[in-house]
Amino acid sequence: MNSFFPDSFFLACPMCMSGAEGVLAEAANSAIAVMLVLLSGVLMGFLGFIFYLMKRAKNFTGDVPGEVAA
Repeated sequence: MNSFFPDSFFLACPMCMSGAEGVLAEAANSAIAVMLVLLSGVLMGFLGFIFYLMKRAKNFTGDVPGEVAA
């Protein structure tokens, strides 16, 4: 069965897998890949939200009454 990810990139730890081969090793490698994709998505969401807040703060800097824009 061919997986989407190359086998040399996502490999389950041999200590945890006890040298398992076949379907069990493929399942563990796929689970690692899915967790990395989900983690990347969440981190990119946080980063996007931070950039959104920075842009929004820059747009509203001059709208504070009594504050002089630099």
